[in-house]
Amino acid sequence: MARGAGNPRWRTPAGAEGLSPPTDSGCPLDDNRMAEIEATFGRIHRPLRWPMEHFRRRYVSNKSFVGYRFSRIGRSAHAGFSFGFALRDEVYPGVSDPPEVLAYAFVEPKESTLYDFLVSRKGSAFRRLAALSRRMGFPFELNPNSGVAAVRHRSVRRVPKEIFVFVASDFLMLCYQPIRASGFLERVTKATTGPG
Repeated sequence: MARGAGNPRWRTPAGAEGLSPPTDSGCPLDDNRMAEIEATFGRIHRPLRWPMEHFRRRYVSNKSFVGYRFSRIGRSAHAGFSFGFALRDEVYPGVSDPPEVLAYAFVEPKESTLYDFLVSRKGSAFRRLAALSRRMGFPFELNPNSGVAAVRHRSVRRVPKEIFVFVASDFLMLCYQPIRASGFLERVTKATTGPG
């Protein structure tokens, strides 16, 4: 029996362990750039798989973003993080030279108790992520008045095709280090787990 079969916890989509975009994504990129993006997700799928078993994984592809969103729901709000590529400028905080490889953490809606707990409070998961990421040298920008409350990005517009996959995948793996080391995953899990 395949891993995840019959176990709703694993939610394993088809293709590259669930982290490879479908080839019919409808993304407005030329075929060469889309192939590079697919190869990037193929390269990072194994390292990112194991710690995310408690997060809902969803592939997103639209005119603004292509990538993966990992989230948990707590009452009427949801929180988590996303790895992918911003395809337009001004859609995500700081993105101005797309395509940009992007990692961001979010809580929606902003007016929720979950947002207050995870973003606004002193010592919150998002503030710890921003502080630790600065000390580690991979800084996430804290945006305490936005649903996308922590973001890190880098333009890959001028990155040569030959090294695109390495630059983008290494960037995402470096972004994951402070997410894990700051206790962000555990804090989001705890904040979205009901009593009992």
